[in-house]
Amino acid sequence: MNSLNELKGKLRLIFKSPNLNISLKYNLAKNEGPFFSEFTRSFYKEVTRRHPKMPIFGRMTRGVAVCTLGADYDSYFKSLESSARRNVRKALRMGYVFEPIIYNDYLDEIYEIRCSTSVRQGAMDAEMLNNKPKPNTDKKSKSGTHNYPYFGVFDSNRKLVAYAGCIVAGELLELSHFFGHKDYQKDGIVPLLITEIARKSIEGYSGVKYFVYGSYVNSSETLARFKKKLMFKPYHVHWKLH
Repeated sequence: MNSLNELKGKLRLIFKSPNLNISLKYNLAKNEGPFFSEFTRSFYKEVTRRHPKMPIFGRMTRGVAVCTLGADYDSYFKSLESSARRNVRKALRMGYVFEPIIYNDYLDEIYEIRCSTSVRQGAMDAEMLNNKPKPNTDKKSKSGTHNYPYFGVFDSNRKLVAYAGCIVAGELLELSHFFGHKDYQKDGIVPLLITEIARKSIEGYSGVKYFVYGSYVNSSETLARFKKKLMFKPYHVHWKLH
């Protein structure tokens, strides 16, 4: 019975999710220079290419986890489930702080975070566990309409305990990848990280309307529950390059 219910749930995500248009504003990306124009084109190709298990659909078009951002952070925060708000408040009480970070300044700490556990929602990629991260060569964004920013959460001793890399492209801010240190997870560091990225989207990126966190279609029950309490809802996304 559980398998049947799970199948029905997946079919609802694939065929019954509401529609949403998200524009990557490629014309603005071209103003940022060749790095960001190519970056935006590559992202568009990736999310619209055929899904490996459902080739009639684009890879990131069905059951996409999207948080539609409003005009202010307080309204967003109040919309979260109470357990998410408690997690964030707990982290703040314990002295954790959120900040934008320069990725290359924290390579050792990022490696420690990745290696703090070999299993998360699944087995960690062996490449990440066995090799220290290398410095990136990302270009600096001029106007912020297209960017690849990094954010971190620090404890009261200025130790980096969680970080995220995000894609900003027109109306989109995507949670591209993130990790929290296993030893600090119970303190609410990941909900703090994600909700503060939402704040940054609302207050720092005026063109961003949608905060995206993967897809519900391939999410485990635990991960789907986590997304839901942080106000990520399933949508059928029509990606627009321009």
